Amino acid sequence: MSPPGLSHPSVLVPRPLRTELGRYPLLSRLSAPGIGRLALLAPSGYGKTTLLAQHARALERPLLWLSLTVSDSEVEFFLSSLRRAVSLLLGGPAPEREATPERTVYALATAVLERYADLPVYIDRTELLSRPTGQLLTLFLEPLWASRVIFSGVAMDALPLARWTAAGEVTVLVSADLAFSVPETEAFLQARDAPAELRATVAALEGWPAGVSLAASGAQTTFEPSDLMREALNVVPSPLRDQLPDLSVLSEWHDDLVRELGLQLPGEWLDTLRRAGLPLTPLGRGWFSPHGLLLSTLDAELRRTASRFRDLHARQARRLADSDPLRALHHAGQARELPLILELAATVLPRLKDGREFALMHATLQTLDVPDPPPWWREYRAVARLEVGEVAAGEQELRDLHAQGLTTALGFTALTLLATRRGDAREQLRLAELGLALFPPEETRSLALQRAVALISLGQVQEGLDVCEAAAAQARLRNAPLEEAAALTMGQYAYQMLGQWNERRRAVARADALLEEQRQQVRRVPLLNILADEALYAGDTAGAAQYVAQALQIAERQHPVMVAQLLLSRAQIEVAARDLQGASSSVGQALDCIRRMDLAVLEPFALLARFELCTYQGQAEAAEEAFGQAAARLTAQGSQSLLPFYAALRAWARQDWEAARQGFLEATHRISRSHPARAELYLMELRRREGPLGAADADRARELCRTVAVTTLTLDEQALEPLARALTALQADHPLTALLGRPVRAQDPDPAAPPAPSLNIRVLGAMSAAVGDRPARLTLAKSAEVLVWLAWHGAGSSAEIMNDLWSGSRERRHHEYFRVAVRKLRASLVQAAGWSFDPVPYDGQRYRLHPDLQVHLDARAFVTLIGEGRVENALALYLGEPLPGLEGDWAQDLREQLRSAMLGAVLDAAHQPGETALELLRRAAELEPTDETLNLALIEALLPDRPRDALGAFRTYARHLRAQLDEDVPGALVRRLKARGLPLT
Repeated sequence: MSPPGLSHPSVLVPRPLRTELGRYPLLSRLSAPGIGRLALLAPSGYGKTTLLAQHARALERPLLWLSLTVSDSEVEFFLSSLRRAVSLLLGGPAPEREATPERTVYALATAVLERYADLPVYIDRTELLSRPTGQLLTLFLEPLWASRVIFSGVAMDALPLARWTAAGEVTVLVSADLAFSVPETEAFLQARDAPAELRATVAALEGWPAGVSLAASGAQTTFEPSDLMREALNVVPSPLRDQLPDLSVLSEWHDDLVRELGLQLPGEWLDTLRRAGLPLTPLGRGWFSPHGLLLSTLDAELRRTASRFRDLHARQARRLADSDPLRALHHAGQARELPLILELAATVLPRLKDGREFALMHATLQTLDVPDPPPWWREYRAVARLEVGEVAAGEQELRDLHAQGLTTALGFTALTLLATRRGDAREQLRLAELGLALFPPEETRSLALQRAVALISLGQVQEGLDVCEAAAAQARLRNAPLEEAAALTMGQYAYQMLGQWNERRRAVARADALLEEQRQQVRRVPLLNILADEALYAGDTAGAAQYVAQALQIAERQHPVMVAQLLLSRAQIEVAARDLQGASSSVGQALDCIRRMDLAVLEPFALLARFELCTYQGQAEAAEEAFGQAAARLTAQGSQSLLPFYAALRAWARQDWEAARQGFLEATHRISRSHPARAELYLMELRRREGPLGAADADRARELCRTVAVTTLTLDEQALEPLARALTALQADHPLTALLGRPVRAQDPDPAAPPAPSLNIRVLGAMSAAVGDRPARLTLAKSAEVLVWLAWHGAGSSAEIMNDLWSGSRERRHHEYFRVAVRKLRASLVQAAGWSFDPVPYDGQRYRLHPDLQVHLDARAFVTLIGEGRVENALALYLGEPLPGLEGDWAQDLREQLRSAMLGAVLDAAHQPGETALELLRRAAELEPTDETLNLALIEALLPDRPRDALGAFRTYARHLRAQLDEDVPGALVRRLKARGLPLT
């Protein structure tokens, strides 16, 4: 239970100590203009909390204060702490929990921003953050860019301090900055009436504030902090002094807490301790925060009496069991009380697993001594080990449990995923199907998707795709965006295997938009890798590098099993940029990671990448070794679809032209993003040797270069240089001219004219903005909405924009929020581009995007293409629901306008019979799977010549109606289609 009065002192600014020294020079530095973030980073005892509190009290204005506790390493508790701080700031309830932690902190930040455009924020004891909660705090602070944020702590490993420092976004004060100056030490000792002879002896402390304070209280000026603290404790009256070690189990001290713990301390004990000069920070209403050095000293004393130590920790564990189970589990571990440990772990471990907090779960389990742990405990321990890189130990524990028949759905999912990472699709399928048979559906959604992936890998692609599509539809019906994103991510693999690249792009765009909306950066990592792949083959090397760099930054901290794949993607990008040394290094790092993490499924890809690099660089022996190892791995995995292309490259290097021809011919029939196009170019070079090429060959090669950008052909340039010369002779502007070192351009630009800055905005299927090739991070949703509004309307007054974005509101808080959104938009664009001009100028009446900007809005291009009758090109831009995440009336109107334009154009085009019309109808039906008119047009267009395809289209329509709207196909429509010959039974 919580004591009466103040329930959560961690959200209140500490009160001043009676003899507290005002740190006025430091306070001036904290208040200096132009500082957005400031970090006080120093060991214990340097007055960080005191300085923070002095600065906060001096402001005399609303602020947000959060002093972290040990439990704030766990996501659920951290969210509760943050909600309490926001609730206190707002003077009422904070926004309720959202579907994900990321959505929750974004909602909290939005609520703060709507009330306060410029808010001081203080975060104390940052060393207690874990990586997940540090990322959540960072996400919370991103929209509050106009606010001054001050952190303090012994460490800040969970925050992106290095990135902030490199970007000039944070000022760091360290122990040398926080130490007492000579005048400050003199003033402090005078305020404490310290004897004159003490002034000389404290010089050895070099301004350490806690040491000076303890010395002034009567402790000897030894050099060990614990010695100083023991000296200070010795002045406490004997009866109280003997009981003080009991208090080490409490991180905050209050009379009510002491009584709840069953301690009998003398009356006025807190006043006695304060008069003795012990470092206690007052939090108000009888609450005090003891200094960490004091607690550690008392803890060491309590440990000398083992039975008392365990008893008090057991009491504290029971007291915290309901309110803070993670911290309660820590105390239960200290008490070595096994039943209580197991009871609390049964609550804590599933929560950590669901939040993907595997590092915290692993660290927590390591601190707990549980002899002969139960099977469920071992299963969680094994999963944690697998995810933090202790693969051998984790797998062995899972195998042992499985052999004993003790595996739950959790263990089956982990074993299935392990088989996936090793490329053993048959074992993956066996385990998934066994788990699905053993456990109820609500426990096996992940296993169902793993089964789908196994089916796809084993060649049953359509069956696997059907499972993924059904799972995505069901998740959409349940309003479960994370499950829908997971199903789409698995489904894109099927589209890849089928060579349906447009469908794959749409699935990835939808999944990425869902995860971005839910602020699920860790789950976005695989999708960022796919987006990098798409950008690379479209010739956007810089954009691909941005995606991979963003994904690596996340994966290295929270998703280590993705690091190897990202390193291989980085190697491809480095090849395109002609950095072969960097590419070789990335491949080497990837192989090390693959072997360390036991990711056998990726090893052949890394070895084949090494083979290509070594072949190009003339390292024949190393190339042969890499090829041999890769071929052996692929044969063992039963997956040899990659071998024909690489065997052909190997034959080419050996000048075995006939073997190369056969291998490349086979590769043209394999499904791959780049191999068929590259193989066809090699075959064209062989034909060139037999006789001159013609215009049709040049046109075909140009078409192939639309499939794979010329920049990705770096390792082919030696072999294809003669082909490039021949095609350049036929067409001077041929794309393959780039292989000769002469980049293609339509006309020579004026060298004196700088390139016009471009701003590319995407709203069809996903929301994004890029300055040239560089993504612009619009962390504030309203900033993105302002950008889209201006791109669509051209210009507008603040009243016009606010009327659309805030439904006509004229409240001051919305006006302030609008101004912050515009400032944030400017800052994001300038940061992405480094422009010296204002990209969103205001002329005193209207806001607009800068007239020198070349603004490309996909929705505007879509409307233009529709107007020109180029429906196929327009539909290629329409990747999903327009303006996802924007809910204002103006956005709804524009969304419906674009949707109607798409449907109308497709239906008009469908009046012209032929394959083009059918393809347009199919793609539009994928985008609008429940639209009756569109699906009816598709079914009826297929009926005359393809009744079975028409039946398949009808069943797909019926499935979507049932999954999304819980409706059946109208009876009148069924009768109409039967009458026209649809073979319905």
